[in-house]
Amino acid sequence: MPANNQTERTRTQKAAQFQKGKSGNPAGRKPDTEEVKQEKRDATELAKCYTVEAVEALVKVVRTVDDPKHNAAAVVNAANSLLNRGWGAPKQTVDVDVNHKQNWSDLLLALDKRNAELALTQAETVPLIEATVIESLTDSNQIATNE
Repeated sequence: MPANNQTERTRTQKAAQFQKGKSGNPAGRKPDTEEVKQEKRDATELAKCYTVEAVEALVKVVRTVDDPKHNAAAVVNAANSLLNRGWGAPKQTVDVDVNHKQNWSDLLLALDKRNAELALTQAETVPLIEATVIESLTDSNQIATNE
């Protein structure tokens, strides 16, 4: 038994754990069957049936907010759950400030300059072929006599 009260994993446990880099569910989640889809639609329709009562419950909470006998938080939570299930959660709005404080023209000029420098250095590089001259023949007579 290990000294630090940690149990060692058996060979079976090690084989059963997920392998590194491999998904535990390679096929992914199975799509809902038609029966499950119909049950979800039925639940939505049933929740819509309680729309009037959910709104009335919310109104009741507003009217009896000072009554200590009512658990207002639970009633509001239940009413909101019914309304969200039947009609969907309300859309959320997001405020986005798109005013950029940075001058992008300086950055673009710097990038253009860098790209031009790279193009010049690549164009100036000439491939070098190394070779050794064995014999220099300048005259056609020398070529004929050497043969």
